[in-house]
Amino acid sequence: MNPPPNRLLPIVFGTLVMTFVSVFPVLNLINLFCCAGILLGGLAGVFFYNKQIQNTQIELTTKDGGIIGLLCGIVSAILVSGINLLLTLFSDVNPINEAYDFINKLGQEVPPEVTETMDKFSDEFNQYGFSPTLSILSLVMNLIIYPLFGAIGAVIGVSIIKKRQKS
Repeated sequence: MNPPPNRLLPIVFGTLVMTFVSVFPVLNLINLFCCAGILLGGLAGVFFYNKQIQNTQIELTTKDGGIIGLLCGIVSAILVSGINLLLTLFSDVNPINEAYDFINKLGQEVPPEVTETMDKFSDEFNQYGFSPTLSILSLVMNLIIYPLFGAIGAVIGVSIIKKRQKS
C-alpha cells in the first residue's frame, strides 16, 4: 500500500491563497462576502491535494478536506495577524483617531462607555505604536474565523470534486 501523500504542500498553498486575499488592499474586500477569500483558500488547498492523489488509489474524503482547511486557517490566521501587527507598527497613523474622525463626519453620537474604551486603545497606540489589546483580540478572532471558514471551504471543495468524479 502506498503511503499517503504529503498534506504539507496543499496546506501551504491554501494558506498562501488565504493570506494573500486577506492582506492585499482592495482584494481583501472579497472577505466581506461571507469570508469568501478564506473559503477560497480552503478550496484551493483541497484542489491542490486532489491533484496529488489523482493518480493513486487514495480517495479524497471529507475528513481530509476538513483537516486541510482547518490547518490552512490556523496558519493563515497567525500570518495575517502578524502582518497586520507589522503594518500597524510601521505606520504613523493612530487608527482610533481616524475612527473618531469618521464617526464625527457621520454625525453619530458615541456612548460614554465606548468613548472610554476607545480612549484606552488610543493611549496604547500612542504609548507603544500599536494596541496590544487589539492585537491579541484580533489574533483570537482570526483563530476562530479562519479555521472555521477554511474548513467549510475545503469541505465544499471535496463535495465539488466528488460530484465531478461521479458524472
